[in-house]
Amino acid sequence: MSLRSSLWRYLGLHAVAALAVGAFAGPASAKKKSAKHRAAVRKQLKKEIKKNPKAISRKSFVKRASLVNYKLPVTIALRGGSTAANPNKASIDLGASLGQREVDLGGSLSAELTFHDSYDGGALGNVDLSILPSANHSLTSTSIPLLWNTQVSDPATRYDANSLGLPAALSGCGNFVGTSALSFGGALAASGVVGGIPQPGGLPGFPFIDPSVSLTTPAGFLPVTPGVDSIDQVVAGKATGNNNNVGGNPQPFPYSAQSTPGGFTQPPSPKDTVLRTNALNLGVAPVGTEVKQDSNANGVTGSQNIVIGKSGGQANLFGNIPGKAYGIDVTVSLKTRINSILRVVDQDSFGTPLITGNNYPAGIFNCRQIWTGGIDNYIPSVRLAGNLKIAPGITAGGKLRIAKATVSSLPGSDARFAVAACLAPYAGVDAEQLSSDTVAPTIPAGSAATGPGGTVPNPGLPADTGSVRSAPAANCNDAPTSLVASSALAPSQVTQLAPAVPADGYTTTSSGSSVSVAADLNVQNISLDILVGDVAAN
Repeated sequence: MSLRSSLWRYLGLHAVAALAVGAFAGPASAKKKSAKHRAAVRKQLKKEIKKNPKAISRKSFVKRASLVNYKLPVTIALRGGSTAANPNKASIDLGASLGQREVDLGGSLSAELTFHDSYDGGALGNVDLSILPSANHSLTSTSIPLLWNTQVSDPATRYDANSLGLPAALSGCGNFVGTSALSFGGALAASGVVGGIPQPGGLPGFPFIDPSVSLTTPAGFLPVTPGVDSIDQVVAGKATGNNNNVGGNPQPFPYSAQSTPGGFTQPPSPKDTVLRTNALNLGVAPVGTEVKQDSNANGVTGSQNIVIGKSGGQANLFGNIPGKAYGIDVTVSLKTRINSILRVVDQDSFGTPLITGNNYPAGIFNCRQIWTGGIDNYIPSVRLAGNLKIAPGITAGGKLRIAKATVSSLPGSDARFAVAACLAPYAGVDAEQLSSDTVAPTIPAGSAATGPGGTVPNPGLPADTGSVRSAPAANCNDAPTSLVASSALAPSQVTQLAPAVPADGYTTTSSGSSVSVAADLNVQNISLDILVGDVAAN
């Protein structure tokens, strides 16, 4: 072999080796540049979407976003949830005995849209939608009415019937209305005395005796002001976040002539609600949360244990998801805390005179509302489908919107879950006064009756009937406030509902402080704004 041939052969082999090295080194180098390049593209995409949200409708934008796996933070806000015309409606079926209830929804959720590299498959415009647990975003609801009694609103009934010894048919809350003090025993007879009460004017409140003044003549009167407990405060309303709105149905309870246990003559109205939930805050449950429901002291009991899955799904920005007849397909798992609100009806009369220094009796709660402690509830796997359209704009609240959407439950995919409500009284709905949550209040002395007609002014009472107490943080069947505990039972009262004792013949050790029922949730219509970024929806 000639020297020239050997030289060319050597140079050829060297070139091949160099190319081989370059072939292996090239991708690593490109990868480094790619990471930097992707970050730059993501930054540019972020600027574009904020400057012109309509850019998301351009296929060129979507292609670039897909190549760099761009992740866009968004807020999913329900439209009009705080208005009387709230369009966001669901129904919850509580079984044959309780029937269906309308639940109206509002609020917002945190989410992220992820554009995937085209090599990951999927049609152009397909994005992953992750719905995230958040401290600042949650859905809100109206109150859910559970039980009713038409004795509450029957206009022939009166709040003071039992105290006056009137016929049982007159006991109820038909006149427990307004923000002014009511007449006690008034309008019962044209003249004379009924039940020891002069007629027809009545008295300015419940009479009480101060033994230091007289053992027979009232030393003063405790005014009866419905205030926040007025029966007309509970209404059919769609605006969420209000404990007195029980949904948009003016007749929220199932009614038929065959289903009236007392032969009631009129369908139950919102005023007749005697057990309802608070207006709920429904947050996204963290993925992997284990919910033990077979023996959960502070949650749903008697149901199967569950593990919460991821909330989210898919959407397509330009039309339907390939192979499906809709453009959004998501599953959401929610958590909430339910406090019940009870209305006391037909409470037994005092039995003995109200005497200075004694505890307030249970009769003071007649026709009033009582909070219970809370129970943690979970609503897993709510599957929703619908359509999305790019609709850039500014909302009435000044937020940047990139799209609108509508979703509802897929036919045949109602979310089935167990729900629990507490039945153990904890505190009045009206706010405490005179430290009555922690110190048992007593009937005041006659010298405190300085109001009109010898009444005790509102600041001298154990509760402020003009102010509402927020839902208590206490758990169901926690020891109640001092006012509730001291008024309901004798001084040696048991302050919690005790477990049943098997030796007494019971087959369960439950205290009866809560009740669990099966429920099916069907979402009929949810209207959404997709807002850019993490923003407070309004």
